[in-house]
Amino acid sequence: MNNQNEEDNSEKFLEFLTNTIYHLENNNRLNRFFSEDILSVNFLNTIIHGYPYLPFSGSSLRPFCLNHILNDIVINNRKNIIEFGSGISTILIGRLIKKNNLDTSIISIEHDLEWSQKLSQLLSNENLDGVVSVLHCPLEECKLALDNNLWYSTEILDSVTESKTFDMIIVDGPPAWIQSKGRSRYPAFPYMIDKLDENYSIYLDDAMREGEQSIIKLWEEEFLIKFKHSGNSLAYYYNGISFFTEPYVYY
Repeated sequence: MNNQNEEDNSEKFLEFLTNTIYHLENNNRLNRFFSEDILSVNFLNTIIHGYPYLPFSGSSLRPFCLNHILNDIVINNRKNIIEFGSGISTILIGRLIKKNNLDTSIISIEHDLEWSQKLSQLLSNENLDGVVSVLHCPLEECKLALDNNLWYSTEILDSVTESKTFDMIIVDGPPAWIQSKGRSRYPAFPYMIDKLDENYSIYLDDAMREGEQSIIKLWEEEFLIKFKHSGNSLAYYYNGISFFTEPYVYY
């Protein structure tokens, strides 16, 4: 009987210890995120201060990840950007292009008609519609899609990508937080692969989720490349000659 009690107590202690370690690690991870994002907002101040308020939400790219992408645009002189999933990043990239007088343009693909119209109005209010184009592109069946997921209309995409080459892809859509839609963002890279410049970068947001991790693995196997991670939630790959742009990484 005593041996059974000792065994039960040991299992309970082990469970308590496991849960405690998990919560400590999770808190440390969140604290690191908060620290990174607070510092990143300071770096973004030149395209936030003095401009209309931007509604950051849980679905927005983290400030740390935005810093990484904006660094890449400036340092590696990205010219033609395509973004799948519109939001705060779209506006901040537009502000950067205009403020720094960059020879850069971005096409942002959005499946939600109402949101695409709202975003277009916000961009127009800041006179950014000359460097940023928001394209409403409904979701539909796609031969490239996995798990019977829908993806952006390739017919509409073809109309704006034909005869163009891009040097940056940002993949933050379509929505993929539901488990059955976890791999809905997979088609982006296969669709764009023959539309890319020799030197390009690709970013996939929400890279800590199971669906996105599966996508990364598939892309790496199919295109014989290797992704890196920035701030845990952003996966990226640079092809060709590129300068290092990850924010304040210390070795």
